[in-house]
Amino acid sequence: MESRQATWTAKRESNPTRWIINYESKTQAIDSKASGSFSLRIRGIERTLIRSPSGRESLLEQRNIDMKDAGEAIVSEIPSAFLDEEETCNRYVSNVLSKAKMNKNWIQDHVVPNISKDAINMSSLHGKEEGFIVEAEAEIVKETSLNNWVCINDYDSEGRRKPIEQDCAICLEELSSNKKIIMKLPCSHNFHRDCVLSWLSRKHSCPSCRDDINNPRPKRKLSSKMLWVKRRKQN
Repeated sequence: MESRQATWTAKRESNPTRWIINYESKTQAIDSKASGSFSLRIRGIERTLIRSPSGRESLLEQRNIDMKDAGEAIVSEIPSAFLDEEETCNRYVSNVLSKAKMNKNWIQDHVVPNISKDAINMSSLHGKEEGFIVEAEAEIVKETSLNNWVCINDYDSEGRRKPIEQDCAICLEELSSNKKIIMKLPCSHNFHRDCVLSWLSRKHSCPSCRDDINNPRPKRKLSSKMLWVKRRKQN
């Protein structure tokens, strides 16, 4: 599985919003008369993060975005004449996706080149006489960060931070042993930020308790919204 990512950020008042494109692909040789082919499936995610003054983050909410481009995967052949150069392959793949109404800028700028690169690599590896397929998935994430909020449940009555899990259940490394950002899910389990976001790009449940991130249990969703307080700037 090949994974690539692109990001860009837009500032809106005090809460920055950034767009993240996650691209993953699987490639395999197949018994086919066509020299090559590709499939593309698209989905959209919207998530809201809360960032505390200490730098820790919490996932407040995540949901699927209804997108016209989402749905069944599009499948198309790539004739061998378009597999010599990336620029030529880009034009072909771009044209196929445009005809399928997948013509948004982020698809054309970030997804098309990755599909072409994978296709040309497979063609070079197996030759034009052997068929192959590039199975690509693209995820567009709209991520908004709310800064300088703290969860009062994270602290005891004397204002000390309550202890959390010792290890990240995904990478099995200590949570506090390095400079990696710690992220808490709505179910209150903690992980390394990069570990859990990579996990959530493939699965929509907590690695520890399997709580559905897109549809968390009502009592947990309610508590996560009620117990956050804005930290005021001190003069």
